[in-house]
Parts: sequence; C-alpha cells; structure tokens
Amino acid sequence: MSRYLEPRIRTRFVNKAVRFNWNLMRLLGIYGIVTQIVNIARVLLWNHVGLGTLNNRIYFGFYAALLALSAVFLAGGWLMKDQPVEENYRMQMVLASLLVVWQTLFGIYDISRSISIGKIGTVTALVAFAALPMVEPLYAVVNLALSYGTLMLFLSTLGDAEAVFNYALVALVSFVIYFARIEHIRVELLQQSEIESMNRTLEENEEKFLLTNEQYELLLQKGRLIAFEWDIRTDVVRFTHAWKEIFNGPQRIENIKEYIENAPSLKRRQKDEIFQCMKNARRRLAYQKKDLFLPVKTGEQRWFELQLALQCDGDGNPVLGVGLLFDIMDQKSRIIELQKELLMDNFTKTLNKTALESYAARRLHEMGPGERLGMLVLDMDDFKNINDTYGHLCGDYVLVQLGELMNSLAPGRTRVGRLGGDEFGAILDLSNEVQAAEDYAARLIQEVTNIRWASQDLPVACSIGIAVCTGGTSYPDLYAAADKALYQAKRAGKGRYAVAPLIETPEES
Repeated sequence: MSRYLEPRIRTRFVNKAVRFNWNLMRLLGIYGIVTQIVNIARVLLWNHVGLGTLNNRIYFGFYAALLALSAVFLAGGWLMKDQPVEENYRMQMVLASLLVVWQTLFGIYDISRSISIGKIGTVTALVAFAALPMVEPLYAVVNLALSYGTLMLFLSTLGDAEAVFNYALVALVSFVIYFARIEHIRVELLQQSEIESMNRTLEENEEKFLLTNEQYELLLQKGRLIAFEWDIRTDVVRFTHAWKEIFNGPQRIENIKEYIENAPSLKRRQKDEIFQCMKNARRRLAYQKKDLFLPVKTGEQRWFELQLALQCDGDGNPVLGVGLLFDIMDQKSRIIELQKELLMDNFTKTLNKTALESYAARRLHEMGPGERLGMLVLDMDDFKNINDTYGHLCGDYVLVQLGELMNSLAPGRTRVGRLGGDEFGAILDLSNEVQAAEDYAARLIQEVTNIRWASQDLPVACSIGIAVCTGGTSYPDLYAAADKALYQAKRAGKGRYAVAPLIETPEES
C-alpha cells in the first residue's frame, strides 16, 4: 500500500495535495470558527445553567478544542508557507488526524447523550474524510479503521447490534469511496505525467509538435483513449481513429469552432463548456481537465473526461494543444450507485433513517413563507403476531410489500424511509395541499390489508400519525408531533390515522 503511488508521481501528488488541502482547511477553519463561537455562546449565554452542569462543561470543552483547531486550520497555510512541501504535507496529516480524533470522541459522547444525532454527525464527518482531503492510502486506512473501530466497539457496549452493523456497512462504503477517488487521482497524475513528458521531448527536439501514428496507437492500447492535437493558430484538429469509432466524426476538422457551433447533436450548454476550454487554452492555461456529457454515434449521452496540455512558442504564445478524451461513464455510474447504497435501506428499497432525517432537516431549512411540510409515521399493528404465527419470512415479506406500497402510493415530492423495525416514515412537500397527507394515509391503511402471503389472507393493519408544520420547525419537533399522533391512533383502536395540530412558528401563528 505504501507503494500505491509510484515514485514518479508521488512528488506531484504531494504538491497538489498541499495546495488542495490548505484551501479545504481554510474553508473548514472558517466554518468551524463560526459554528463553535455560536455553540460556546449557546452554552455560556443562552443556557441558564451555563457551566453549572458536567454535561455543559464537557460540551464546552469539545467546542473550545474544535475552535482552537479551526483557528490552526485557518492560519496553517500562512504559518507553513516558508517550510518545505513535505513538512506542509505532514502538518496537514497531523491536523486531519486531530480532527478525526475529535470527531470520534465527540461522536461517542454525543451518541451516549442522543443516539440518532450522534450517529448522523459522525457518519457524515467520516464519509467526508474519505471523500474530500487528498491523503495517501496507508494514512487514510489507519485513520478510518481506528475511528470506525472505536465507534463500533463503543456501540457494542450499548448492545446496539443494528447500529454496529450499519456502521460496518458505512465503513466499507467509506473505504470504497476513498480508493475510487485515489485511483482516479493516480490515473490522472500518470496521464498528466505522460503528456508533459511528451511535451518536454518535443521541446528538446525543437520541432513542431506532432504525435506520430505509433504514439497515438500506444496511447490507445494503454488507456483506450481518444487522442487529438489542436493547432491553435489554424484551428485545425486531428483525432485518432477512435474518434470516428465512438462519435462518427471526421478525423480531421478544419475549423473546430465552426464545427462545434453547427453540431446539431450538441446542446447550447455543451457547446459553451467546450468553448470555455478552448478559451482557457488561448489564455495560456497550461493544463486543464473537464468532465463533458457528450452524445455518441448511437444517440445516447455519455460522460467523457477531457485533458488538454498546452505547448507555447518561444514568446509564450499558445500554438498547439494535445489532448486525451476517454469514457468515464462506468466510473460516474459507480459513484451514483455508491451514493444510493449509502442512502437506502436495501431490504425495503426505501431511504434509511439517516437519509430521511437529513432530507427532512434540509427541506425544513429551505422552506419559504406559506409552505407546509408534512411527516407521516406508520407503525404496523400487532406485527409480532404475524411473525409468531406465520414466521419471520412472512414478516419480512410484509415489510417489503409495505415499502413498495408507500413508494407507489406516495404523492409527488414525497420521500419514504424506514425508521427502524416495522416503523416507516414519509416526508411530504405539501405546499398548501394539506389534505394530500390524509388521503395518502387513508389509502395506505386500506391497501395494506390486501397484502397476502402464499395465497393466504393476513391480519395486516397499520396505524399512522400525521404532523404538518410551517418553516422554522426542527425535525425533532416534527417527528415528535407525528409520533404523538401515531399513539393517539393506536389508543383509538388501531387501523386508523390521527392528525396532530398544525405546528406554526411564532411569526406565522
């Protein structure tokens, strides 16, 4: 793993990582300083007990520690500007590890105080650690493994086996995300190194740049790429044969700007993105990379990555661009699938609890005046009797069918998720159509009774609680209101729904 980055690209990787990581840490530093000042003020000024309780003192300590670390994040690049690149890189890894340690300890304490909130915050932070900073594999694996291992060990002491299992799945996804990203960076650096190596050779020979057919063929064999050269002065582009195979276009285009402008298969946005790359080259941008969504000869749209390196004359004027274009559709699809897996309850094909809560919190934050958001909480009636009478396979089948029903009957702009066990939730973007939530609940109560197992009728029934709120409401308040309405429906005889009073903010009530 220590040799995962070849020596010829490691220096380039470290240089790129130092620039990227300091920019990322500055943003994190600003965010951390603002949020921790608010948190500290909340403990000292907005809480009538202040530091009078052990819990508040512990939270104050966490907030103060992160405030100090955020200040170092913000100033680190300036303080280390005169130090060697390797020293900067090592300092970044130390700071990132301190943030992981802080998040792990804070997550453990937060979970001990409020399980759901602690899980969401910690999982989000660790997945972000896998996806955002540029670090080498051994360092990333050690940090992620120790953090997830510590958290799962702590959760196991609480007897929360489901949480331990979910953390193990998220840990696996985090490792996959990290290695997919680091492999993409590695390949990019190798390709960039090859392009620059070719440019250096051409400059040494003091010849006009021209890839031979053999060089084009070598690129195609190694990376299955479309290679091209662009004479910037004459606006002529020459492609390898793969261009014709994939796009069915001519291998030599005399006026590339006019060709793109008149291409009927390209949308305006796609043309503008290509023109921007050409403009960047004319402005002497030495190297650029861009993901482009382009139509191929079959008519479908596919993702391609464009890499373009520039060659200038003795006066520094751009004269030639050499580029690579290759299909990254599979990579994009894998990323989308990984994102879906992270959000889904794979058993019922609905959102998992964390994803549903995050969506609800985001929608509550985005709501404007006059908008309404509804939450529906559904719980199966006497579900244990179905498991005991017909077996757990039957019970599992009922849950899967319920998930399908909730998805198929849901009104537009609705998200359905499994909150745990036989409890499901739905977030409804109601606008002013509050009645839609009750209609949805009534249909679910009716349709769920039609679920059959091996041609047998089942005593399947459910109760539902509904809550509707205006903007400014928190997710815990919305869920609590829907949950209270659910138990009102249970006490009233089950197999029915109940609606909580409208939750309004002081400005709207």
